[in-house]
Amino acid sequence: MLPPITHWPVNWADGMKITRDHLLATDDATRELARDTAGSLLSGLDYGLLPAAAGQESPLRITCDGQSVVVSVCRAITPGGARIELSTDPADALHLPLSPVREAWSKLGQTVGYVIVEANPFNPQPHGQPDPVEEPLRYPFVWPELRLNAVPTGSLHTSLAAAYHLPVGKLLLANGVFSLDKEYLPPCRMVGVLADYRNYYHSLREHLSGLINYATIVLVRVRTNARSGQPNALATSIGYVAEACLYSLGDQLDAFQLRGLHESPVGLVAVGKRLARTLQIAIQSTPDREREAMFNYIKNWTPITPVQWETAIQEMLDTPYEHADCHPVLASFFRLDECLIKLFTKLSDLNYLEKSKDEFFVEKQETPLPRPAPAAKTGFWSR
Repeated sequence: MLPPITHWPVNWADGMKITRDHLLATDDATRELARDTAGSLLSGLDYGLLPAAAGQESPLRITCDGQSVVVSVCRAITPGGARIELSTDPADALHLPLSPVREAWSKLGQTVGYVIVEANPFNPQPHGQPDPVEEPLRYPFVWPELRLNAVPTGSLHTSLAAAYHLPVGKLLLANGVFSLDKEYLPPCRMVGVLADYRNYYHSLREHLSGLINYATIVLVRVRTNARSGQPNALATSIGYVAEACLYSLGDQLDAFQLRGLHESPVGLVAVGKRLARTLQIAIQSTPDREREAMFNYIKNWTPITPVQWETAIQEMLDTPYEHADCHPVLASFFRLDECLIKLFTKLSDLNYLEKSKDEFFVEKQETPLPRPAPAAKTGFWSR
């Protein structure tokens, strides 16, 4: 994603004739140096929205009325290192009429695509408020050329130009009307910059902490039964899976809590994929007979079926991470998390006895016999 350097510093020499082109070339070389420095520090996993500017709640504000898309706030960096800095000034807002997009997509049979901001740092545009007392009257600054475009899903990263593109919204076309996908999560530099990402993070943090508590209860119960002389293969299998869950989360949760908000969303996804992989290995390494007994027990006694459990694990492993659209993989993580919470919450209340749910079963308890009443004393004075 890092474009090649195409603007080089001017070779100044004594006695040369300085022209406007030399000064513009020097400007372009300076911009190229700044862009290349920023781009060389980025990867395909950490470009995107930056923390909001002071006084702003969000680094992105995008709206769609069905006929046009407007981006009024955008603070970000593209994969190639080009900076985007749109403030709340209405004069700076980017507009995209959707009528041409509708015609183009209809010909291609496309109904889903992305709104992208294109940044061209080498075509600077006048910017700022002119000073009325200055002559000649001029705009005081320049900034990169920015414009909006809409591309179908398959065209998002098909060329080197993607180094200067940033997707900021997902467009849906239904019955000739465009709308924004409310679940879309744009690429961001770190999780904490956008409210939707922060909500995902805090929910996952709370759920994973609860999952550790329930899995701990399950493992303690399994080990307590084993020490009391009541071990069985079913309890051992369940304890093995609970232990695998605890090892995976225990090894990751502290880093997740300390750095999760300050790192790329790939850090959140890595926790889910590692958890899913650990559970899959634990299940597959359980002998067939014990695994079948565990699945039957889960099917009979918990609200989660083995198919739901394995499907959630496999979906988490199979869903790829797309930095330009993180919602699908985070949604898979959430479904796995909810499945595990339901499973271990119920398992923490059970005793892991191989009994059918339809079979009425009550553990036998020794009921002490009533003590006989003491016999009446007899003696000389009771006669």
